[in-house]
Amino acid sequence: MRTLKQSTLLIMLFSIITRLMSFFFKIYLSRRVGAEILGLFQMAFSIFGLFSMIAGSGIPLMLSRKTAELTAVKQEKKLNGVMTGAMLLSLGVSLFLIAGAFLLRHKLTFVFSDGRCVKLFYIILPALLSSAMYQLLRGYFMGKGRYFDYSLTELLEEVIKIIACLTFLSNAFIALSDSVAISIAFTITDYSVMIILLLLYFIKGGKIATPVECKPLIRSSLPVTGMRIAAGLITSFIAVFLPAMLVKNGMAPGAAAAEYGRAVGMAFSLLFAPLSLTGALCVVILPEAAALAATGKWKELRTRVNESILFIFIITVLFYALFLVLGETYGELLFKDVRAGKFVAFSSGMVIPAALSGLINTTLNSLGEERKVFFSFLISSLLLISSVLFLPKYIGIYALAVGECAFHVAEFMFGMYFLWKKGGYTGAIFRPAAITMSFAFPTALAAKCAHLFSQCIGCGIIVQAAFATITGIAAYLSCIFLFKPIPGLKAIVLSRRKIRKTKKKDLSKTSPILSDKSS
Repeated sequence: MRTLKQSTLLIMLFSIITRLMSFFFKIYLSRRVGAEILGLFQMAFSIFGLFSMIAGSGIPLMLSRKTAELTAVKQEKKLNGVMTGAMLLSLGVSLFLIAGAFLLRHKLTFVFSDGRCVKLFYIILPALLSSAMYQLLRGYFMGKGRYFDYSLTELLEEVIKIIACLTFLSNAFIALSDSVAISIAFTITDYSVMIILLLLYFIKGGKIATPVECKPLIRSSLPVTGMRIAAGLITSFIAVFLPAMLVKNGMAPGAAAAEYGRAVGMAFSLLFAPLSLTGALCVVILPEAAALAATGKWKELRTRVNESILFIFIITVLFYALFLVLGETYGELLFKDVRAGKFVAFSSGMVIPAALSGLINTTLNSLGEERKVFFSFLISSLLLISSVLFLPKYIGIYALAVGECAFHVAEFMFGMYFLWKKGGYTGAIFRPAAITMSFAFPTALAAKCAHLFSQCIGCGIIVQAAFATITGIAAYLSCIFLFKPIPGLKAIVLSRRKIRKTKKKDLSKTSPILSDKSS
């Protein structure tokens, strides 16, 4: 259990650092190249993402499980054969897709609503090979329990990407357009990280061997593959049809690309920032829920689920309240784009269901309910697709916000129902969750008043944002401590401290080393 917590803490630490670097670099990039260029790259990348999901499919996840099994029984030779087989499968599919895309080049142009995206897509398409290898090697390291290697390469990817983008956007490559420079930087980054992972694989004892168990690997990965391909198709659909619908309703192609860039490249990076905190909880609950269910400790499992849901409520309600009233201020401060800030404010409601649905789906997956998760994903996606098709005529780019929020709410509700039927949830969170939700009003009011006050006395945008944010957080924490929506939270923390102190005292009685240090 101690090893599990240490591994989780390590992954969390690297994840937070990586996400912070990515977030601040996106702020720089949005200011450097603008919303239109970001939108063009995002549209091209969404189609590449679909190709990448087909090439990688569910093989990396199945490889990770197989690696853990074969490592436990010390069958390294067989593991090398499984890894080689997985490499050949992914690389074969990747080469087939790349060849098909180039052969059908003229027939694929209709996919993009803006013709400038075609060139960008074919610049990043060769990265399909490196992306497939990247996913496999990370799955291998995860199965091996080498969390440091797994997390470090993700951080290195972000560092190399930043360096590459800054290099190709510099005056040394002034002949390149900004969109082309970003695309080349992405491709170079992907191959650089793949080379680093391959070196680590061979240094740590990995070998190329005769391929084995290719068919079982394909068969077991099919359900995961189906869900990932569906997700990729929907993402690509939105990237293609949303700008097209905006153009159809009177917007110029460049303006439509800019609107899409503001939403996906700017606003979403801020809106999904809280998931870097709640996502760590999903990592922790996955093995814990599986272990509790396997040992029949359903009561303890339900307690863990309830506590986790309430923790997510406490985190996300604060962000919802702040984004709601300070979204425009954050947009102006971070992106120098008030319209991106307006999208943040309008979309603030998706923060809570997005984090909750992630937790519930992870719990269901740990309980072997992948098919039900896939079902809820497909049904919920219909709301998102409908919103993108029918609402741009009335609310423009905000159709994406409505669709995303509806998607996450529906997915969360389906997930809660399936979890309740499975016996992993009792419904005990409604009262404390409702109380926590009510804290959003005084928090938003306090932040808004502080913002107006700082404006009246002539403060700059940085002071306005900082003062209003701190005031909102202070108001929220005051509500938490006064009304205590999670009863017994303090007692739980204190009891854990007492347990640790008791263990330390008991250990010092039997350990001469600890006894010497204490004396």
